[in-house]
Amino acid sequence: MSSARVRDFALLIGHAWRCTRCREVLLASPKSAWVGFKLDETQRECILSLTEESFHTTMKLAELTGLTMHELDDAINHPRARLRHLAGNRYDFHMASY
Repeated sequence: MSSARVRDFALLIGHAWRCTRCREVLLASPKSAWVGFKLDETQRECILSLTEESFHTTMKLAELTGLTMHELDDAINHPRARLRHLAGNRYDFHMASY
């Protein structure tokens, strides 16, 4: 993994790749899932356009999000992407919708 800071957008996408429950939340209720993440309007619009099919391969996900494969790989493997769930509970291991 690179020593460069991984952007919040990449972390959110990376976690959604790893965690199918959070991916479901992201796709069903994106505005709840991105609470606490620093995202610009373009990134929010991108998230709103994602579907389950967007997550079929990392190459497709990178293409649709505008992330490079390196950025996406770094985000998927980042400790924050592995440990923090979405939907406002970024510092807990349980989501309200579980």
